[in-house]
This record gives sequence, structure tokens and C-alpha cells, in this order.
Amino acid sequence: MREMGDAVEAGTRLDRAWRPQPDWVMLGIVLAVAAVGLVVQYGLRPHNDLEWHMLLGHYVVGTICLFFGYFLDYTIFGRHCKLLYTLWCVVGLLMTFGPLQRIQGGANISLRRWVWFFPVLFAGVLYSQRGKGTSGIRNCLLYMLGLWFFAMFAPSTPALCVLTTVCCGMLFAAVWRGVFGKRTKGKMVLSVLPLLVILAFGVWLIFNIPHLWDRVAVLFHPQIDAIRNGYQGSVIQNIMFGIPAPEIEPIDFSWNSGICDWILTTAKLKFGWAGFFTLLGLEVLFLVWGFRIARRQTGLLARSVCMGVMLTFTLQTAMYVLQNFGFILLAAYGLPLLSYGANYLLQTMFLLGVLLSAQRTGRLESGLAPRVSRVSEVGK
Repeated sequence: MREMGDAVEAGTRLDRAWRPQPDWVMLGIVLAVAAVGLVVQYGLRPHNDLEWHMLLGHYVVGTICLFFGYFLDYTIFGRHCKLLYTLWCVVGLLMTFGPLQRIQGGANISLRRWVWFFPVLFAGVLYSQRGKGTSGIRNCLLYMLGLWFFAMFAPSTPALCVLTTVCCGMLFAAVWRGVFGKRTKGKMVLSVLPLLVILAFGVWLIFNIPHLWDRVAVLFHPQIDAIRNGYQGSVIQNIMFGIPAPEIEPIDFSWNSGICDWILTTAKLKFGWAGFFTLLGLEVLFLVWGFRIARRQTGLLARSVCMGVMLTFTLQTAMYVLQNFGFILLAAYGLPLLSYGANYLLQTMFLLGVLLSAQRTGRLESGLAPRVSRVSEVGK
């Protein structure tokens, strides 16, 4: 004990060696892209029908949510996954049947937003079931029943499809890495079984319900029904690619209330392809750097949290881009950081804060040694 030296000095040096290091680049990218979204939202809206101080307030509160998630100990999702899942279900039930219910246009708006927090909860569930073999995979799938229940009651088909894909992808990756024991074909198929069932059911519906078959046809060629189901797609493709829609007259694109859904289209209309690719490039930079952080995590919980967040944002972006190209089958939820709306921005910033929390202290979970330069300092 005496040879270890002074306890305070040793503790101070160990603290320096293991001090969590944030990814300043990712933090800067998030704040910068969100700021660009603020400016773009204000500039692209006709007649500036949003007050600048309102958008600035959203940005400030979003930054607070970012740092709240950042300083939150991400391991809580693994240590208390059952408690957090129960609380998530209780709040979801209050939004479905209780006082937190908010119905707008036939949809439960509160519940539609609430379900998007599920991937970080599922990361904790996956971590708690590690090493349990096939029964662990089965338990993970049982936890997904809550997601499907609330997504159906919202109702939100995009959330159902995207989040099922994300969770099955996380589970499949864990099986592939041997988290549930020896990798077998049966385990891999079981991990993606819900996704396969949804795909098979969707194909069956399309081929057996004429209305859905017509919707798919309109998805790829909206001009065939330009005055009804293909109206938005026809207008957007006329703006983006100059594809004529003979059944409708040229329209001034000014959907004030829906600017958050068409920000890329509006940027193309006002600034050409340069504006479109500038915004899309910022989004791609954010996604690429986020996946870079996720891939560098070696701890199961940290990697699952990061991958869950980034896969969710990637699929949201893909749906949003397709929508802004005129291919509209399911309504996009939003474009992370750029597509404003107070609740969506706060939700996005909090989830990114959790991702940065996992990046900041993920090395401690995996037991990796600190950097060599700091190890030498501890040994002095």
C-alpha cells in the first residue's frame, strides 16, 4: 500500500489517464448542422411566417437536450432496462388511452413521437440478454411487442417499418458477433423473423388489395394519377426533374405548413441543385461521422446504442430524400437536424446526446486501456 504512493496523487493521475474524451468534431457537426437548419427554415418559408426568436428558442432548448443526453450515463439503459422499458410502456399507455393522448387528423401525435425512443431501450434489452443463446433472442423479440402495439395504435406505419428494421438489424449484428453464443443459421433467421414476416405480409397485401397495388403504381409513376393520389409526387418531380404532368397546371410551390416535409425540394426550387446538394451533403457528413463513432465502439452496449441511433436517423433520411424526389408511399418522419419542428428537434438532439455519451465513456465498458502516453504518466 505504501509503495503505491500518495492516494490523492495516484487517483489524480489515474483520473487524467481515464478521463473521457468527447468527439469534438461530431459535437461541432451536430450544432453546426442544426444551426444551418434554423437559418434555412427561416429563409425558405414564404413571408417568414415563423418568428426568428421562436426558431432560436428551439435551437437553444435542443442544445440543452443534447448536453442532457451527453452527460447522462448511457449504461443506465443496460443496468435498468426492465424499469426503463416499463416506464416507456406506462407513458405510452397514458398517451394511448389516458390524459397524455393528443389526437390530430385522426392520428395520435404524442404516441407517434414517443415510439422513436425505442432503439436505445432495445440496446439495453439486447445487452441484458447477452450469452443466453436462443432464449435471449426470443426475449428480445418479445420486448418488441410493445413497439408494435404502440406503432399500430398511433398509427404510424413508417415507425413500425423503420424501427422493426433497426431493431432486427441490431439483433442480427449481435448474433453475427457471437453475443448469444455460437452463430448458427437458425439464430440469424430468428433475429430477422419479424422483418421477414412484415415484408411477406406487405407483399401479400399489395397483390391482393387492388387499392394498394394502385398506390405502388403511383409511387413509381405519379403522373398516371396526377390530380388525386399522385398530385404531390407529380408537382415535386416537375420541380426536381422537369417531368411534365399534363393533367395539372404549373403550380407555385408554396406549401407553407409543410415546409418541414419538403425542405430539399424547396432548396432545389430556390437555389437549384447547388442548394439541394449542400443541404444533403451536410446530412451525409453528419451520418458518416456518426457511423464512424458507432463502429469504433467495442463494448456491446455502447455499440448497440450508437448503431440504434444512427440506423434510425439513416432510414429517416432515406425516406425523406425519396419523398423529396416525389416517391411517396409512406410519409417521412423528418430530416434529422435540418427538418425543424420543436418536438422533432428536441428528440433528435437528445438521442444524439446519448450517442455522444456512449462514445465518451464506452472505453470503460469494454475495458480498453487508456492511451499509451497517459499510461506512462500513471507509472511515474
